[in-house]
Amino acid sequence: MAIKTPKDSVILLPADVLQGIKNATADELKILIYFFANPEAEIAVAARDLEITLANAEKAVAFWRGAGVFADAEPKPKKTTADTSAYRNYTSEDINNALAEKNEFVMIKGIAEQSLQKVNLTKNDLSALLYLYDFAGIPAPVICGVITDCCANEKANMQYIYKKTLALYEDGIDSYDKLEAYFVRRKEINSQIGKLRKLIGAGDRALTSKEKKLFDCWFGDWGFDFDIVKHAYEITVDNTGKFSTTYMNSILRRWNESGFQTVEDVNNGEASRQSGVEHSFEGDEFITAALKRGFED
Repeated sequence: MAIKTPKDSVILLPADVLQGIKNATADELKILIYFFANPEAEIAVAARDLEITLANAEKAVAFWRGAGVFADAEPKPKKTTADTSAYRNYTSEDINNALAEKNEFVMIKGIAEQSLQKVNLTKNDLSALLYLYDFAGIPAPVICGVITDCCANEKANMQYIYKKTLALYEDGIDSYDKLEAYFVRRKEINSQIGKLRKLIGAGDRALTSKEKKLFDCWFGDWGFDFDIVKHAYEITVDNTGKFSTTYMNSILRRWNESGFQTVEDVNNGEASRQSGVEHSFEGDEFITAALKRGFED
Protein backbone atom coordinates (compact mmCIF):
# COMPACT_ATOMS: atom_id res chain seq x y z
CA MET A 1 0.00 0.00 0.00
CA ALA A 2 1.50 3.34 -1.08
CA ILE A 3 1.15 6.26 1.32
CA LYS A 4 1.95 9.77 0.16
CA THR A 5 3.57 11.91 2.85
CA PRO A 6 4.69 15.55 2.55
CA LYS A 7 8.48 15.68 2.78
CA ASP A 8 8.53 18.55 5.23
CA SER A 9 5.91 17.20 7.67
CA VAL A 10 6.56 13.53 8.28
CA ILE A 11 5.99 11.83 11.65
CA LEU A 12 8.26 8.82 12.13
CA LEU A 13 7.21 6.11 14.59
CA PRO A 14 9.52 3.39 15.94
CA ALA A 15 8.74 -0.25 15.15
CA ASP A 16 8.14 -0.85 18.89
CA VAL A 17 4.71 0.77 18.61
CA LEU A 18 3.45 -2.25 16.66
CA GLN A 19 3.51 -4.30 19.85
CA GLY A 20 1.21 -1.87 21.65
CA ILE A 21 -1.13 -0.66 18.92
CA LYS A 22 -3.47 -3.66 19.04
CA ASN A 23 -4.23 -3.03 22.73
CA ALA A 24 -4.20 0.78 22.55
CA THR A 25 -7.33 2.85 23.14
CA ALA A 26 -8.32 5.82 21.01
CA ASP A 27 -6.85 8.25 23.57
CA GLU A 28 -3.59 6.29 23.66
CA LEU A 29 -3.30 6.42 19.87
CA LYS A 30 -3.98 10.17 19.90
CA ILE A 31 -1.28 10.72 22.53
CA LEU A 32 1.18 8.54 20.60
CA ILE A 33 0.83 10.58 17.41
CA TYR A 34 0.66 13.91 19.25
CA PHE A 35 3.96 13.45 21.11
CA PHE A 36 5.87 12.17 18.11
CA ALA A 37 4.71 15.31 16.32
CA ASN A 38 5.34 17.53 19.39
CA PRO A 39 8.04 15.84 21.52
CA GLU A 40 8.61 18.89 23.73
CA ALA A 41 4.93 19.42 24.58
CA GLU A 42 3.54 19.23 28.11
CA ILE A 43 0.98 16.52 28.91
CA ALA A 44 -1.50 19.16 30.08
CA VAL A 45 -1.22 21.01 26.76
CA ALA A 46 -1.66 17.75 24.84
CA ALA A 47 -4.82 16.97 26.82
CA ARG A 48 -6.23 20.39 25.99
CA ASP A 49 -5.36 20.18 22.30
CA LEU A 50 -6.78 16.65 21.95
CA GLU A 51 -9.86 17.50 24.04
CA ILE A 52 -9.35 14.63 26.47
CA THR A 53 -9.09 14.76 30.25
CA LEU A 54 -5.68 15.27 31.82
CA ALA A 55 -6.09 12.02 33.75
CA ASN A 56 -6.67 10.06 30.52
CA ALA A 57 -3.72 11.78 28.88
CA GLU A 58 -1.46 10.81 31.79
CA LYS A 59 -2.72 7.22 31.61
CA ALA A 60 -2.05 7.14 27.88
CA VAL A 61 1.52 8.37 28.40
CA ALA A 62 1.98 5.72 31.11
CA PHE A 63 0.73 3.06 28.64
CA TRP A 64 3.39 3.95 26.08
CA ARG A 65 6.07 4.20 28.75
CA GLY A 66 5.13 0.70 29.86
CA ALA A 67 5.38 -0.45 26.25
CA GLY A 68 8.89 0.99 26.07
CA VAL A 69 7.94 3.54 23.41
CA PHE A 70 8.12 6.64 25.62
CA ALA A 71 11.15 7.09 27.86
CA ASP A 72 10.72 8.40 31.39
CA ALA A 73 11.29 12.15 31.40
CA GLU A 74 14.19 13.54 33.37
CA PRO A 75 12.94 15.35 36.47
CA LYS A 76 13.02 19.12 36.02
CA PRO A 77 14.70 21.11 38.77
CA LYS A 78 12.32 23.39 40.60
CA LYS A 79 12.67 27.09 40.10
CA THR A 80 14.15 28.83 43.08
CA THR A 81 12.94 32.08 44.50
CA ALA A 82 14.39 34.50 47.00
CA ASP A 83 13.38 34.89 50.62
CA THR A 84 9.61 35.34 50.68
CA SER A 85 9.91 38.25 53.09
CA ALA A 86 11.87 40.28 50.51
CA TYR A 87 8.79 41.84 48.95
CA ARG A 88 8.49 44.19 51.92
CA ASN A 89 11.73 45.88 50.85
CA TYR A 90 10.10 47.70 47.93
CA THR A 91 9.81 51.44 48.51
CA SER A 92 6.89 53.64 47.53
CA GLU A 93 9.14 55.10 44.83
CA ASP A 94 9.83 51.61 43.42
CA ILE A 95 6.11 50.90 43.29
CA ASN A 96 5.24 54.23 41.67
CA ASN A 97 7.97 53.78 39.05
CA ALA A 98 6.66 50.30 38.22
CA LEU A 99 3.13 51.65 37.85
CA ALA A 100 4.41 54.41 35.57
CA GLU A 101 6.64 52.22 33.41
CA LYS A 102 5.18 48.69 33.37
CA ASN A 103 1.76 48.29 31.79
CA GLU A 104 1.52 44.65 32.87
CA PHE A 105 2.01 45.63 36.50
CA VAL A 106 -0.80 48.18 36.12
CA MET A 107 -2.98 45.32 34.83
CA ILE A 108 -2.04 43.11 37.81
CA LYS A 109 -2.92 45.93 40.20
CA GLY A 110 -6.30 46.43 38.51
CA ILE A 111 -7.16 42.71 38.64
CA ALA A 112 -6.13 42.55 42.29
CA GLU A 113 -8.25 45.57 43.25
CA GLN A 114 -11.26 44.17 41.41
CA SER A 115 -10.91 40.63 42.76
CA LEU A 116 -10.12 41.68 46.34
CA GLN A 117 -12.79 44.39 46.15
CA LYS A 118 -10.35 47.04 47.33
CA VAL A 119 -10.42 50.60 46.00
CA ASN A 120 -6.78 51.09 46.96
CA LEU A 121 -4.27 48.33 47.68
CA THR A 122 -1.90 48.85 50.61
CA LYS A 123 1.81 49.36 50.11
CA ASN A 124 2.44 45.81 51.38
CA ASP A 125 -0.11 44.45 48.89
CA LEU A 126 1.59 46.26 46.01
CA SER A 127 5.02 45.19 47.25
CA ALA A 128 3.91 41.55 47.22
CA LEU A 129 2.61 41.85 43.66
CA LEU A 130 5.72 43.68 42.47
CA TYR A 131 7.93 40.99 44.03
CA LEU A 132 6.05 38.27 42.13
CA TYR A 133 6.18 40.14 38.83
CA ASP A 134 9.49 42.00 38.94
CA PHE A 135 11.79 39.95 41.17
CA ALA A 136 10.48 36.38 40.86
CA GLY A 137 9.75 36.96 37.16
CA ILE A 138 6.34 35.30 37.16
CA PRO A 139 4.33 36.15 34.00
CA ALA A 140 1.51 38.66 34.57
CA PRO A 141 -1.23 36.31 33.21
CA VAL A 142 -0.22 33.68 35.78
CA ILE A 143 -0.34 36.17 38.66
CA CYS A 144 -3.73 37.50 37.52
CA GLY A 145 -5.08 33.98 37.09
CA VAL A 146 -4.06 32.95 40.60
CA ILE A 147 -5.53 36.14 42.09
CA THR A 148 -8.86 35.56 40.34
CA ASP A 149 -9.02 31.89 41.32
CA CYS A 150 -8.08 32.48 44.96
CA CYS A 151 -10.70 35.19 45.37
CA ALA A 152 -13.36 33.08 43.63
CA ASN A 153 -12.63 30.29 46.14
CA GLU A 154 -12.89 32.46 49.25
CA LYS A 155 -9.12 32.88 49.62
CA ALA A 156 -9.18 36.66 49.18
CA ASN A 157 -6.03 37.27 51.18
CA MET A 158 -2.87 38.77 49.71
CA GLN A 159 -0.54 36.67 51.84
CA TYR A 160 -2.29 33.49 50.67
CA ILE A 161 -2.26 34.68 47.03
CA TYR A 162 1.43 35.51 47.30
CA LYS A 163 2.41 32.10 48.70
CA LYS A 164 0.13 30.21 46.29
CA THR A 165 1.56 32.00 43.25
CA LEU A 166 5.14 31.28 44.31
CA ALA A 167 4.35 27.63 45.07
CA LEU A 168 2.72 27.06 41.69
CA TYR A 169 5.60 28.78 39.88
CA GLU A 170 8.13 26.65 41.73
CA ASP A 171 6.14 23.60 40.59
CA GLY A 172 6.57 24.61 36.95
CA ILE A 173 3.38 26.61 36.37
CA ASP A 174 5.08 29.33 34.33
CA SER A 175 2.47 30.03 31.64
CA TYR A 176 -1.25 30.68 31.55
CA ASP A 177 -1.83 27.48 29.55
CA LYS A 178 -0.21 25.46 32.31
CA LEU A 179 -2.18 27.34 34.96
CA GLU A 180 -5.42 26.67 33.10
CA ALA A 181 -4.57 22.96 32.85
CA TYR A 182 -3.75 22.92 36.57
CA PHE A 183 -7.18 24.41 37.39
CA VAL A 184 -8.91 21.78 35.22
CA ARG A 185 -6.98 18.97 36.87
CA ARG A 186 -7.58 20.41 40.33
CA LYS A 187 -11.32 20.54 39.60
CA GLU A 188 -11.25 16.86 38.57
CA ILE A 189 -9.39 15.89 41.75
CA ASN A 190 -11.76 17.88 43.97
CA SER A 191 -14.72 16.17 42.31
CA GLN A 192 -13.22 12.75 43.05
CA ILE A 193 -12.46 13.76 46.63
CA GLY A 194 -16.06 14.93 47.01
CA LYS A 195 -17.30 11.47 46.01
CA LEU A 196 -14.91 9.85 48.48
CA ARG A 197 -16.05 12.17 51.27
CA LYS A 198 -19.61 11.00 50.67
CA LEU A 199 -18.53 7.35 50.56
CA ILE A 200 -16.72 7.49 53.91
CA GLY A 201 -19.49 9.55 55.52
CA ALA A 202 -17.31 12.59 56.18
CA GLY A 203 -20.30 14.91 55.94
CA ASP A 204 -19.40 18.58 56.33
CA ARG A 205 -16.45 17.99 58.63
CA ALA A 206 -13.05 19.25 57.57
CA LEU A 207 -10.63 16.60 56.35
CA THR A 208 -7.65 15.88 58.57
CA SER A 209 -4.22 16.84 57.27
CA LYS A 210 -3.47 13.15 56.76
CA GLU A 211 -6.66 12.63 54.74
CA LYS A 212 -5.92 15.69 52.58
CA LYS A 213 -2.41 14.46 51.85
CA LEU A 214 -3.47 10.91 51.01
CA PHE A 215 -6.53 11.88 48.96
CA ASP A 216 -4.41 14.27 46.89
CA CYS A 217 -1.86 11.50 46.41
CA TRP A 218 -4.43 8.90 45.32
CA PHE A 219 -6.31 11.11 42.87
CA GLY A 220 -3.50 13.52 41.96
CA ASP A 221 -0.05 11.93 42.15
CA TRP A 222 -1.20 8.38 41.34
CA GLY A 223 -4.02 9.45 39.02
CA PHE A 224 -6.62 6.97 40.27
CA ASP A 225 -10.29 7.36 39.36
CA PHE A 226 -13.00 7.13 42.02
CA ASP A 227 -14.00 3.56 41.08
CA ILE A 228 -10.63 2.01 41.91
CA VAL A 229 -10.36 3.99 45.17
CA LYS A 230 -13.88 2.83 46.05
CA HIS A 231 -12.75 -0.76 45.37
CA ALA A 232 -9.85 -0.30 47.82
CA TYR A 233 -12.30 1.16 50.35
CA GLU A 234 -14.58 -1.86 50.05
CA ILE A 235 -11.67 -4.27 50.54
CA THR A 236 -10.58 -2.24 53.57
CA VAL A 237 -14.01 -2.31 55.22
CA ASP A 238 -14.50 -6.01 54.40
CA ASN A 239 -11.21 -6.91 56.07
CA THR A 240 -11.08 -4.44 58.96
CA GLY A 241 -14.71 -3.53 59.54
CA LYS A 242 -13.99 0.19 59.23
CA PHE A 243 -12.53 2.94 57.07
CA SER A 244 -8.75 3.17 57.46
CA THR A 245 -6.63 5.57 55.43
CA THR A 246 -3.47 3.64 56.31
CA TYR A 247 -4.90 0.32 55.18
CA MET A 248 -6.37 1.83 51.99
CA ASN A 249 -3.10 3.57 51.20
CA SER A 250 -1.19 0.30 51.44
CA ILE A 251 -3.57 -1.34 48.96
CA LEU A 252 -3.50 1.61 46.55
CA ARG A 253 0.29 1.93 46.79
CA ARG A 254 0.60 -1.72 45.76
CA TRP A 255 -1.77 -1.22 42.83
CA ASN A 256 0.08 1.91 41.73
CA GLU A 257 3.42 0.10 41.85
CA SER A 258 1.86 -2.71 39.80
CA GLY A 259 0.64 -0.24 37.18
CA PHE A 260 -3.06 -0.86 37.87
CA GLN A 261 -5.31 2.09 37.01
CA THR A 262 -8.79 0.54 36.88
CA VAL A 263 -10.78 -2.10 38.76
CA GLU A 264 -10.48 -4.25 35.63
CA ASP A 265 -6.68 -3.96 35.84
CA VAL A 266 -6.82 -5.12 39.47
CA ASN A 267 -9.08 -8.06 38.66
CA ASN A 268 -6.98 -9.10 35.67
CA GLY A 269 -3.78 -8.77 37.66
CA GLU A 270 -5.14 -10.82 40.52
CA ALA A 271 -6.53 -13.45 38.15
CA SER A 272 -3.11 -13.73 36.53
CA ARG A 273 -1.39 -14.00 39.91
CA GLN A 274 -3.88 -16.58 41.15
CA SER A 275 -3.16 -18.85 38.19
CA GLY A 276 -0.28 -20.20 40.24
CA VAL A 277 -1.59 -19.36 43.74
CA GLU A 278 -4.78 -20.65 45.35
CA HIS A 279 -5.63 -17.78 47.69
CA SER A 280 -7.00 -14.37 46.76
CA PHE A 281 -5.65 -10.81 47.19
CA GLU A 282 -7.72 -10.28 50.31
CA GLY A 283 -6.15 -13.33 51.93
CA ASP A 284 -2.54 -13.11 50.77
CA GLU A 285 0.48 -12.51 52.94
CA PHE A 286 0.36 -8.75 52.50
CA ILE A 287 -3.20 -8.40 53.76
CA THR A 288 -2.70 -10.96 56.51
CA ALA A 289 0.28 -9.04 57.83
CA ALA A 290 -1.68 -5.82 57.56
CA LEU A 291 -4.52 -7.25 59.63
CA LYS A 292 -2.13 -8.45 62.31
CA ARG A 293 -0.64 -5.01 62.65
CA GLY A 294 -4.13 -3.54 62.83
CA PHE A 295 -3.35 -0.62 60.52
CA GLU A 296 -4.75 1.80 63.09
CA ASP A 297 -5.01 5.44 61.92
